[in-house]
Amino acid sequence: MQFSSLLFIGFLITVFALYYAAPKLRLPMFAVANAVFYAVAGVGYLVLFFTVVALAYVLSRKLDSRHGRKYLIAGLVLVIGNLVFFKYSLFLLHNLENIFSMHLNVKGTIFENLILPIGISFYTFQLIAYMVDVYQKKLSPSKNLLEFWVFISLFAHSMAGPILRGKEFFPQLRAMNTVRFNHVNIKVGLFYIGMGLCKKVLLANLLEPHVRVFFERGGELGGAEAWVAAYLFAFQIYFDFSAYSEMAIGIGHLFGLRLDVNFRTPYISSNPSEFWRRWHITLSNWIRDYIYIPLGGSRTGKVRVYVNLILAMTISGLWHGAAWKYIVWGFYQGVLSAGHRGYSKWLTKIGLGSLTGKLWYKLVTVFIFFHMTVIGWVFFRAANMTDALHMVKNMLYFNPLHIPSSLYKYLIMIVLLYALHVLEYVIVQKFRSWSFVWQSRIPTFIRSAVYTGIILICLFMLLKGEQSTFIYFQF
Repeated sequence: MQFSSLLFIGFLITVFALYYAAPKLRLPMFAVANAVFYAVAGVGYLVLFFTVVALAYVLSRKLDSRHGRKYLIAGLVLVIGNLVFFKYSLFLLHNLENIFSMHLNVKGTIFENLILPIGISFYTFQLIAYMVDVYQKKLSPSKNLLEFWVFISLFAHSMAGPILRGKEFFPQLRAMNTVRFNHVNIKVGLFYIGMGLCKKVLLANLLEPHVRVFFERGGELGGAEAWVAAYLFAFQIYFDFSAYSEMAIGIGHLFGLRLDVNFRTPYISSNPSEFWRRWHITLSNWIRDYIYIPLGGSRTGKVRVYVNLILAMTISGLWHGAAWKYIVWGFYQGVLSAGHRGYSKWLTKIGLGSLTGKLWYKLVTVFIFFHMTVIGWVFFRAANMTDALHMVKNMLYFNPLHIPSSLYKYLIMIVLLYALHVLEYVIVQKFRSWSFVWQSRIPTFIRSAVYTGIILICLFMLLKGEQSTFIYFQF
């Protein structure tokens, strides 16, 4: 069920009405609402989802016993095995065929017709975090299956994040019956939903056909065209993914629930470390806590730290999809992170560490790192590795003095999109003061006209035609 669809808007209004009409029934109501939300995508996958959650719940109740380690292993095998089967089976079989020059004849078998269950990657990460936290006694196991089901399956976030942690979210669920209708929460929630809806409908969806046309010709693009394609996709995926996350946060506010912020204008980052504190923040934190630190983190030898960084990011790339292009994208991000760590140490060693505090240095590094990020997105979006390598090669060797005039309009669009991104950063920084001015100084009829105009434009775009699905739904 698309957040940007009229069907979902009707579903949300219904759940919202029931939530405040029957406060004592909120937990079972949410449990049913989540089931209905997933059933729309397919009853079979709902049954699979609930079965995995129920088994993980039973195993998690045993994690504090003397055989807790065995139950943890069983739980991890369950949830990771479920993910591997649906997401990586065909990929693994094809690679086995290529490596060993054998024919496994998967055509016509169950593997060929597997459909990736919606949200499987995100609920897998959440289940892993929950079980590890319980085993490490950072979290007490839930003793209510309905509560556990709502925590894992909450429709507001589980399709594409943010990834919730039990320590922060269980207390909110347990206090849910005390939540009262609060107009401030409702206004903040509607603001986030409106902002997300505008990003999705007015920006991401309008960029999608241009991005698709460019990347369909990936193997034929010249250097300038490849740069334009990569720039456009960089903004499409940001507006698309941050739109979903902001709508999820807004939906949470409608019910008095706090979901973590997942994006903080990432393209103003000056280095990989800052980027991952701004892009898909809950996934970045998950990778740090459940992959990088268990590998040894920065507590190991000098070389091992760099290996851990690269390995953690490569695993993150593999999580994004069963294709070598995603693995290469993750490896590339790992190399950038390791390279920046080494570069920072070198700067300090030669006495130039203070450069990082200079404005001019910040602007230069933002410009350079943004383009490094854009190059990485080519591997993420290209149809295959052949196209990706062709595009990157031409991007690195193109002559900026020979740009076809047909691309000028796209270059103007890209500059405006980046300016909009910077404006978003400024708005976030000045939100409290600007919000006060907007509410106290701007006449009500003007504010109402602006809100009405935005709603009508979004509704027009929704009714105009078929909407593209959120990009991260495929992961």
